[in-house]
Amino acid sequence: MKKLYSFIILLVFLSVYDMSAQNKQNKYYKPIRFSIDGFTKIPITSSENFDYNVGYGGNFGMVYTLNKIASLELSLKSGYTLLNNSKMKPSSALIPVSVGVDFYFFDKDFSPFVGLHPGINFIDNSIETSIVGEIGASYKQMKIYAGYEYMEIGSLIKIGFGYFFRQRPCGCFPFVE
Repeated sequence: MKKLYSFIILLVFLSVYDMSAQNKQNKYYKPIRFSIDGFTKIPITSSENFDYNVGYGGNFGMVYTLNKIASLELSLKSGYTLLNNSKMKPSSALIPVSVGVDFYFFDKDFSPFVGLHPGINFIDNSIETSIVGEIGASYKQMKIYAGYEYMEIGSLIKIGFGYFFRQRPCGCFPFVE
């Protein structure tokens, strides 16, 4: 798992320099934007330490668009998830922190995307690493998505809705020489 995290971070940092130089040529381009998400999580595998029926919560994040055609984005997100159990066990709080890479298939108002979000989760006074694969679609400042979150203690399906405080930048404006 550590090798995968290292590989993803290496790819992102190698790409950033070249792509940021291209972005600076476009005076209309604003690569940083913020997002807020609401979601539900449905556990599909459990263990003795991770036995929940449903979770719900939200994330706040910062998104940076890496390339001039607005197809590759890097995000940093954190939030709060409340995990409930129908048994007499108390609910637990899950606090995720993740770095993500999303690939948008085309630079239009409506665009489907796929993403990979490795991170850590603080749950019940312990730290669990996780990796989330997401698929979804964005339309202007909104997005809807579904994902699979893998942790060693249990896996979850995530379904969510998000709002960006600014529309995804577009590479369609003329370049400034």
